[in-house]
Amino acid sequence: MIKLFRENITDWFADWKFYRPIFVTGVLNNTLGYGDGEFNYNLIRNNNKHFLNDLHRCVFKKSKNKLTRLIVIEKGKGRKHCHIGLDTPEHISYLNFHHLISQSWLKTKGGISIDITPVYNIKGLNQYLSKELYPNCELMGVDIQNSFQTI
Repeated sequence: MIKLFRENITDWFADWKFYRPIFVTGVLNNTLGYGDGEFNYNLIRNNNKHFLNDLHRCVFKKSKNKLTRLIVIEKGKGRKHCHIGLDTPEHISYLNFHHLISQSWLKTKGGISIDITPVYNIKGLNQYLSKELYPNCELMGVDIQNSFQTI
């Protein structure tokens, strides 16, 4: 059942179109990283929202454009963290976007460190993002509130 679930999730991830993808792992502070319960997950989602709002202000200034982004909240080996797939806007270089992402994540209350990597294998990224997604786990997984797909 879990194998079938992961295959379906990977197929769903494949529907997301990234043209200049970048992969971000955002590490959360001790309060968010080790906390439990629905309240804690809401705080993580709010942290993601603040990160994305600040990043959008830096990237698009006054435009109504939105970045394509796919966010997964994961526990890993202990501390919760966020995996974020972002599409680099055409008008910004990878290096400049890398700097803006790092700056925006560290501005949040819950963000303490970040790892940013360009993506060369989208299929591999989709499989990696689905590695800790399980059926019947409503709290951890895809952050639907903050993920956005450009049509």
